[in-house]
Amino acid sequence: MDAHTAVNQRLWDELAPLHAASDFYDVDAFLRGSSTLEVIELGEVGDVAGKRLIHLMCHIGLDTLSWARRGAHVTGVDFSAESVAVARDLADRAGLAADFVCSDVLDLPGRIDATFDVVFLSKGVLMWIEDLAAWAEACVRLLRPGGVFYLLEIHPLVMAVAQTETGLTQQGSYFHTRQPAVVVKDGSYAVPDAVLANKESREWTHSLGDVVTALVQAGIRIEFLHEFPAPEQSRVLPSLESDDPQHLLPALYSIRGVRV
Repeated sequence: MDAHTAVNQRLWDELAPLHAASDFYDVDAFLRGSSTLEVIELGEVGDVAGKRLIHLMCHIGLDTLSWARRGAHVTGVDFSAESVAVARDLADRAGLAADFVCSDVLDLPGRIDATFDVVFLSKGVLMWIEDLAAWAEACVRLLRPGGVFYLLEIHPLVMAVAQTETGLTQQGSYFHTRQPAVVVKDGSYAVPDAVLANKESREWTHSLGDVVTALVQAGIRIEFLHEFPAPEQSRVLPSLESDDPQHLLPALYSIRGVRV
């Protein structure tokens, strides 16, 4: 693990229990049967019943477990040991079958001797990835031939212009640079008032063209690229639902493809 990733890992280890206790994640509602999946990913991923689905960069596993409730055989992966511990506890409490693995996504293909029907990633994940080509190659290695890759992500244009009150970090550039943005701040999108011991993170931007190119070069045949305004009652981009001019920008994008 490189130094940048280690800094981010310490942050997410600290955030995991805070997020699990937050109103934003509303674990109690999930345990009563609610789902954290939204209309976009449900419609675009489609029926997962009986399929092997791996959720990369899953944090505390609520989306992972929501797919399990829809009949998928799920594996969640995150580089934060604390996040994985929370996810395993939630699976037990919810009575759901799920495997959770603590690993950097770039190291995962060498640690899991299996392939999957679906590789799923969602919202706020690529900002933690420095080497996009290596990330795409790791995703492809986890897919069986004909398996589905699906990414729902915050649009890089919004990442470049959004104000800090959206819960996103001001990046200042649409295009990728080798050196990460070094961010030092308390709180997070889920617990904005939290005072943290690990305040620092290292973050990157990736243009839409870079993401598509990395996936194609790794062996994904793209089925579609969709762009969306902020959905109503978004759990990630609530402040972009207002009449602010930023709501006219694409807030999310999705990519679905198949391993060739």
